[in-house]
Amino acid sequence: MSDPTAKPARTIRLVYEPDRDGVGAFSITANERTCYYTFREILCEIGGRGFAVHRLGLGALYHVRVGRPTECTCECKGFLFRNTCRHVLGLLALIRQKKI
Repeated sequence: MSDPTAKPARTIRLVYEPDRDGVGAFSITANERTCYYTFREILCEIGGRGFAVHRLGLGALYHVRVGRPTECTCECKGFLFRNTCRHVLGLLALIRQKKI
């Protein structure tokens, strides 16, 4: 029997590697629902790596910073409420896998 309080499995997939302009795309799937994002690495002068992440279809643009745990931030509501979000976790996973 499955645990109703367990978090759903979430997967991230690099859809397009960054092109010569630095723009790439990834998808995040959770609860059998997939969302697509474009991203571009941007200058981050305060530590970590900065990314502009745009969710396709909604027009939402988030500035995400990843690095050490104290360097991770995102402008999305999820991060503001929980201090973590799919954007930070997804980008960290892609970096760990050496895909970006």
